[in-house]
Amino acid sequence: MNHTREVEVVVIGAGQAGLAAAHHLRRTGFEPERDFVVLDHSPRPGGAWQFRWPSLTYGKVHGMHALPGMELTGADPARPSAEVIGEYFAAYEETFDLRVRPPVDPRAARAL
Repeated sequence: MNHTREVEVVVIGAGQAGLAAAHHLRRTGFEPERDFVVLDHSPRPGGAWQFRWPSLTYGKVHGMHALPGMELTGADPARPSAEVIGEYFAAYEETFDLRVRPPVDPRAARAL
């Protein structure tokens, strides 16, 4: 199946760096789906955080920098970090309408 299409920017990965990059693209006038796409291997939001063991609670995490434009506030320190960060990333994607495409395994990208 061929899913080839042209966009200006392909962001591969919807972890902290990928979401921050998508946010800044959006702020500078790029439109998701038209000018850029965000592809992620994981089936749901959370980046690598979603694969952390349940005993790693948010209160035990040494630090999680906020994504640009939206702080992570009110998180229960007793909850698993995978849940807290997953929900935060999902809210971020929705708030900024980033339209992340999961699960996708890119095979190639090329500059035109």
